[in-house]
Formats: sequence, structure tokens, C-alpha cells
Amino acid sequence: MSELLEQAYKKVVTFLNQGHYEYLIIGGIAAATIGEPRFTADVDVDIVLNHEETVKFLDQLESAGFEISKNSCIERIRQTGTFQINDGNFHIDFIICSSELEKSAFNRKQTIKLYNIDAFFPTAEDMILLKAVPARSQDILDIEQIIIRNKEKLDIEYIESWAQRLSDEAQDMRIYNTIKKLLQDNTQE
Repeated sequence: MSELLEQAYKKVVTFLNQGHYEYLIIGGIAAATIGEPRFTADVDVDIVLNHEETVKFLDQLESAGFEISKNSCIERIRQTGTFQINDGNFHIDFIICSSELEKSAFNRKQTIKLYNIDAFFPTAEDMILLKAVPARSQDILDIEQIIIRNKEKLDIEYIESWAQRLSDEAQDMRIYNTIKKLLQDNTQE
């Protein structure tokens, strides 16, 4: 991670920790921490916020020195449940927790010290599942690396159960089939 991205990461994690927010570091930073190190250009945060808290949260971010377009953030939250802020040249993407998988990931979260600061991360199992939903090419590579690094400790039953549930909800077996294949290909000796 570049020094400037590291600074943005520390700044947002410190802000979230001091505010006692319920959050998870996800995306490239989490994939690199739980799987194999790789480059990422932003910080991704899954956060629990209810509608009434969003404006106050944005105000607090602005007071903490983050660059925010409040109207754009509010509109994106309304449309997509996501929003983006900036710290210098780096952006921080927030995803507001809305799915049962995310809620489960919050209940199972782990604390990891990265760059001398404790932060909340999903477990390897939940990171695999969170990456399997969009399943972009980088997500698939991240899943493989997470499986390889954590294969001795993975709760395969949990992963497969959630993969089946996600596929059933989407009425598309892609998620289950992708995860099943990645697990088979990367956990066999």
C-alpha cells in the first residue's frame, strides 16, 4: 500500500474507531490482508448506519477533514446505498450494510492490526462470500488467494451454506457453482 493510501486508511479507521461505529474494512485492503498482498487504490468500508444517522455521519466526516460533496453522497445513498468521500487523492467508498450476509459478517468480525491500528475485518469465509457476489475477475483472484492462505482453517460448511442461500435468493446458481469450484480447486492437496 502506498504511503498516502496508508495515511487515508489510518485516518478513516481512527475516525470510525473513535466514533464507535460498526464497520468492516472490505475490498482490496481486506483481500490483501486476509489473502495475498496486492495493490489497491482505495479504502472500502461496510458500515451500519440507519437513514437518520447519515447526515450527521457525513457532517462528522467533514469535520474530521475528509472532502465530501454532501448532496452527492445523500443522493447516492438514496439510489445505491453507497457513497464516496475523499482524503487528498484517495477515495473511501462506503457501503451501507443492507443484506443478511453483511449482518452475519458483522456478527463474526475479527480485529486485525494493520499499520499499527486495530480495525474490524470480515472473517476469511465472509470475505470469500462478499467477493463472490460481484465476482469480477479480481474478486475471483482474491477468493483463490484467500482460500489458499486460509484453507486449513476455513469453515467450508458455512461458506457452502451461504453460497447456496445467495444463489437461491438471486435465482442464479453462479455464486454457488463458482465458490464450489474454487474451493475444490484450491483446497485439494
